[in-house]
Amino acid sequence: MKRFSFGLMALTMCALAASCGDDGSGGGNPNDSLPPIAKQLIAACGLACPGDEDGDGAVVKGVLDGNTSISGVASVDAFFASVNNFRSAADGVSAGIEAQLGLIRADFELGATGNLRTMLEAKVKANIEGELAIDYQPARCAVDARATFEANARCEATVTPGEASIECMGVCQLDASAKLECDAGAELQCTFTGPTVDCKGECTGTCEAKLEGSLACDGTCRGTCDGNCSAYSNKEGTQCAGSCSGKCTGSCEAKAEAQASCKGTCRGECKVSGPMADCKGSAHAECKATGEAKLMCKGKCEGKFEPPQASAECEANARAEAKLNVQCTPPQLNVNYRLKAGVDAMAQAKFEGALKTLIRVRLPALLQITARGNAVGEAGEELGLAAGAAVKASVDALRGDAGIRAKFGLGCALGELPEVKAALATSGDRLVDNLNDSAAVSAAFSLN
Repeated sequence: MKRFSFGLMALTMCALAASCGDDGSGGGNPNDSLPPIAKQLIAACGLACPGDEDGDGAVVKGVLDGNTSISGVASVDAFFASVNNFRSAADGVSAGIEAQLGLIRADFELGATGNLRTMLEAKVKANIEGELAIDYQPARCAVDARATFEANARCEATVTPGEASIECMGVCQLDASAKLECDAGAELQCTFTGPTVDCKGECTGTCEAKLEGSLACDGTCRGTCDGNCSAYSNKEGTQCAGSCSGKCTGSCEAKAEAQASCKGTCRGECKVSGPMADCKGSAHAECKATGEAKLMCKGKCEGKFEPPQASAECEANARAEAKLNVQCTPPQLNVNYRLKAGVDAMAQAKFEGALKTLIRVRLPALLQITARGNAVGEAGEELGLAAGAAVKASVDALRGDAGIRAKFGLGCALGELPEVKAALATSGDRLVDNLNDSAAVSAAFSLN
């Protein structure tokens, strides 16, 4: 992944400096150059910038210490709040990726340094005959409509959470316990989970269906088999409970590696869809857009989205907040491999144990947090646009009838910008490094 580009943000910070009467270098707070009489008036009003003492003698905190209500201009303060949210999200993702990569190194006994991709590929080559094949369903990520509402409310207080929707170009997740309805350009899909589910849709897991007459069974035959049966459920050897080389009479239980049609008992996950889908008791429900259709979504949206209509000053900030609050589910993985002959048995046993842990635990966790990290990275880019919108709002405020409190607050905000820019770059660069390291592990197992 490429480095974050903070060029736009740097330019907008310089523009804010110029609008406040500074030379545009972003070198400090213009309030510092005020004449003594002005400073006395400001102190009498109880105004203070970060680092100074307020009227009660307490030192005012800065943006990086959690104080985002500095400027008095809603879009500027909303931008500062998103900066801290980005730092928290990016650092959290980075820590999660670093932890998983460390565990993978420990599992395969690779040490703390060295090129992880190269070493993993060497381990696979030394222990696997032919190809190591991993099939997986990618992590699913969704943005919460409520996050965009709340971001807009903070920025301009014109949207009430729960009363607006976002336009979703993908899948809108619904509350399965509420009334389920989809727009005309969408299809209702419901997912049931069990240990067992009476399924009339697509099953992921195993499907046991009653056979009408004697038919071939590509799975476990439960009943009578007119050919050779690999296992029986009774001592007499009349009730087959295994693979049948001939025709099976009874029921057939087949494993579905991916979603497959099932009209019987599904052991796993069953998905039904269509306008007449009976979703009562389902664990999950969603509306899936058909073609290029856009859905009005009040829940969580998977795919591209448009936040509620807002002013230019707030729209980019709302997009960033939505992506910072993205939630991702872990992917599903299956692996096929054949161990190489003639390899030290103990060393190969350790490798296979590490490989199984990788497929069942490490990779799902790594791919899940990496998917979230990609969304957080996009939010960092959106913040560059939010910075530009904040500058416009600042310039408008200074050109208008802003009072001394607002103008003083904008001067305080300017003084915070150098530290804010540096903190964004630090968290952003760390995130990019970790996303690249995660991609290298995926490439080692041909998942890219």
